[in-house]
Amino acid sequence: MRLSISGKVMIIYGSICIVIIILAFSLSYFGMVGRLQRDLKETHIALLKQIDNRIELVFRATEKDLLNLSQELEYVYFMYDSYEDPSQKYANSFGLSNKLQTLVHANEQLSSVFVYSDTSGDMMTDKALIKNNEFEDNWLQSYIEMEGYSKWIGTHKVRDGEKLQDVITLIRPYPLISNPGYRKGLVAVNINEDVLYRMVSDVFEGGQDGVHTFIIDDKGNIVTHDDKTQLYKNVTDIPYMKQVLDKTESGQFTAEANGGKQSVFYITSNYTGWRIVSVIPEAELYQPLESLRNLMVAIVIIMLVLALSVLFYVNRRTFKPLDRLAVKMTGASRQGKPGYTVKLDYLEKVFDQMHVDRKQLEQQVRDSKPIVKWRMVMDVLTGYRTEFESVNRQLEYSGFPLFPQMFIVCAAEIGKDSGMSAKDETLYTYMLCNVAEELINMETAGVAIDTGSGRAAMIISFAEGDAEQNHLRALAILELVLDIMKQQFGLLVTVGVGRCYGDIRDITTSYAEAQKALEYRLILGSQTVISFEDLSGSEHQDFYRILKMTDHIIEALRQTEMEKIAHQVSRLYQDAIEHGLSPELIRHFSYELVMKSLQAVAATGVDVDEIMDNMGRIHTRIYRSRNWQELEQMVLNILVQMAGRVEERRKQRGSNKLILEMLAYIEEHFRESEFSLAHLAETFGLSPTYISKLFKEHTEKNFIDYLIETRIHAALGLLTDKNRKINDIAEEVGYINTRSFLRAFKKYTGMTPSEQRELLQNSTTKIALE
Repeated sequence: MRLSISGKVMIIYGSICIVIIILAFSLSYFGMVGRLQRDLKETHIALLKQIDNRIELVFRATEKDLLNLSQELEYVYFMYDSYEDPSQKYANSFGLSNKLQTLVHANEQLSSVFVYSDTSGDMMTDKALIKNNEFEDNWLQSYIEMEGYSKWIGTHKVRDGEKLQDVITLIRPYPLISNPGYRKGLVAVNINEDVLYRMVSDVFEGGQDGVHTFIIDDKGNIVTHDDKTQLYKNVTDIPYMKQVLDKTESGQFTAEANGGKQSVFYITSNYTGWRIVSVIPEAELYQPLESLRNLMVAIVIIMLVLALSVLFYVNRRTFKPLDRLAVKMTGASRQGKPGYTVKLDYLEKVFDQMHVDRKQLEQQVRDSKPIVKWRMVMDVLTGYRTEFESVNRQLEYSGFPLFPQMFIVCAAEIGKDSGMSAKDETLYTYMLCNVAEELINMETAGVAIDTGSGRAAMIISFAEGDAEQNHLRALAILELVLDIMKQQFGLLVTVGVGRCYGDIRDITTSYAEAQKALEYRLILGSQTVISFEDLSGSEHQDFYRILKMTDHIIEALRQTEMEKIAHQVSRLYQDAIEHGLSPELIRHFSYELVMKSLQAVAATGVDVDEIMDNMGRIHTRIYRSRNWQELEQMVLNILVQMAGRVEERRKQRGSNKLILEMLAYIEEHFRESEFSLAHLAETFGLSPTYISKLFKEHTEKNFIDYLIETRIHAALGLLTDKNRKINDIAEEVGYINTRSFLRAFKKYTGMTPSEQRELLQNSTTKIALE
């Protein structure tokens, strides 16, 4: 049977429309779904890696804290159990306890610290000293013969002296690098399991139903889990968990579990060897893809119905609407026949809507360019994208292409001294980025983005020249940026500049250097370009000497000498600036000074809770100080407040005639080597405990500390006679053992007797010459 022309048109054009629509649907759907599936998988793996990075950062910081603790003299004495008398042991234990408490309080991730001496069998925590015969369960002793120099233990229960807690523990031996059989003891730092889980949950904000993210060790034991009933369970009998344990890298697979298909994402930590696992129901994971599929299927059905309807009306009525549409698409104009009625106006409206939608899509693409630029630059700065071709295509689309080599990263921050609002801060940062991009691209190629809180990041690339030349060019451009921002907008801007690198993979390093250089705003002030190459190292040989100067401030605080406190604080910061200490070290000794002052004030009987409430979050206040002068004034105000409280406490306490008699007796008999608290108690007919308490209350010092200070003060006077031997001086002030005298002298003065004598002689000579 021959088909009519209208029938052929229906079959041919109908088939073509159906094939095109189905093919377009298939290509769009499978191309989009495949890309989205890859993005979903990469996103979940990236989230797990982010968890691993946060955990490793905290764990490495914990190891650093332990290394610093192992260098303390009290720690060494405790491990070797080497004391000359009980009073020295008591003083050492008291000092070590304070350092452990300071370590725990300074690090909010730590829950407790255990120091175990295998020599004495004693254990010291930040809350108590446990004698060898008082142990209920000495769990730490079992690791004395462990292999290696450190060990991370998964979640286990530990009693810290007050309560039983679920903790993750880092154990290190002493000496630090020692094999089994040569160790004197162990130190363990405990991190609460809840802290570890918060690191996981903070990454997965607003978790979904049925999604579980947890950590297992290399033996299959659960370290942390959102379901606390799963702690301490071994999951090696679960088939898909056994598959995870057999892998050594990161990846994803699908498994049957909990009555349905689950997508299992996992990575292996290079630092701890633990597996971080996320189990997500596939229905939850691919729900957006199913919605997309249903929507596209509905669109295809509608398009097919519309296409067949159009063909029907075209075939049954007339081709004039198609001719008119063709004329419209080609830009021509043609008049129809008089009296001709159009029947396919709906098809015209559909194409008109498509034209409008196309314009809207173009507008959305233009609006998305800043977001694309920001996303790509952030990915490069954080190291998530390291392929130049892929990155540059996106930046070129955004209008900011880069050269393929020689990169410098800068971190800028606008001054906030005027107290601008968050809205103004964002606006000024946007202007800073625009000014920087305009000036940079006049000379070379670069891009700038807002990183939040009044900060901006800039990437400058160069087509030629060596690293030194390009570094100088970048500094000149940045100086011009600062001048324009100050002249045009009245803003002070500080810029940190990293080193010049030849590979896009090193941009993260240059960015870290730029942020480090920007911290020197604390020292150099605003409206400055600070180059990382011009900075000294963060570890400075003068730091410990300057930190020792805080002892004089503490002593002045105890004596409530306001003028001396102000003078010593000013000298402390001036010395730190003159010797080039980094902002990190300046903030560190500032925090140490406040903490040591709180301990000293608490020892006088003053309630420090109200002082701490008035101080607020002292660590945050120190970090947010804009310059070292502001930091100095804040610390001085806190110390003056403490001194005022100590002075009030002393006025309330009044004087005590008995204590005055005891002090006079000590001044008369301190040169006797057998002089002790027991001797003083026997002389005055009182118990040693009562005298110790009375002495502490009215002198704010322990008896032994007061006796040592009295002897050292007398020794300082005898050192002016250069003909006296050190041994004779030690004996004259009550020391039989010269080594004990030398140790005590250096602890209280920071120098040996010989060094002190030389200093006194030089001072005398200088005065005589003047």
